[in-house]
Amino acid sequence: MNEKLNHEQRLEAFAKELAELTRKHGVALSVTGGVIIDQPEAFEEIEYFTGNDGDLLPHIGDNWL
Repeated sequence: MNEKLNHEQRLEAFAKELAELTRKHGVALSVTGGVIIDQPEAFEEIEYFTGNDGDLLPHIGDNWL
């Protein structure tokens, strides 16, 4: 599929990947309209930054979500 993903699809794909990383590394998270990572240091291999509302925004591939 060569279609560009829309914003909702990208967020859904990110949430699934984050859930998998969470299971793999045993880091607790909760979803309350956004993702809250209790131990962001467990994701040291992932580049991320804090958004304007305090959300962690990951760098995935060549795109920042």
